[in-house]
Amino acid sequence: MWAGPLLLAAVALGFDALNRRVPFGLLSTGPLDEVAHLATAALGLMVLACFVDAPRRFYIAALIASVAIDIDHIPLYLGLLGDDGQRPVTHSLATVAVFAGAAAVSRRHRAVLAGVATGLVLHFARDIAEGPPGVRLLWPIDGRAWTASFWWFLGMIVLFTAARLILVTTGIPRTRVRLIGSPPRDAAGQDVIPVSKDSGTGP
Repeated sequence: MWAGPLLLAAVALGFDALNRRVPFGLLSTGPLDEVAHLATAALGLMVLACFVDAPRRFYIAALIASVAIDIDHIPLYLGLLGDDGQRPVTHSLATVAVFAGAAAVSRRHRAVLAGVATGLVLHFARDIAEGPPGVRLLWPIDGRAWTASFWWFLGMIVLFTAARLILVTTGIPRTRVRLIGSPPRDAAGQDVIPVSKDSGTGP
């Protein structure tokens, strides 16, 4: 119960610290950055799981998306795009909106698409804390980049860790919100069977 969140917090902070100290390089800082992203997303999803009962594919898609979005840097590295010193515009809430909208209209793939949107939000939350060049969150409405200091990232990790430990220890909430067709379950993972108000009464 305690080991998982604490281990993820240590990995996220440790690899983030290494990423900030090692000179930038695709093969040197890239793996460090992605491990920090993955640990951060996993920790955030552990908190979300206390409130939301979603299929496993939702969480798997979120974890994959939390690192896979950086594929959009490849055209820049290959020199196919002009280097304006910014992250690609796909690093924005516009991309989140596309996947969230697709999840709203697709019943078959709703869990995966919603998971992708969630993973992207967690990815951008850490990118902001890495400082310049920041993230153009509101593109194309606003092209300004959002940035924050390391303290934003530290606060996020502390908040996620404390929230997970407190929620699991206290067993709050007692039930989780059903999402994307999953049966409702309580905090212990047991199915919740709704009881009719008329149960046990005659006609």
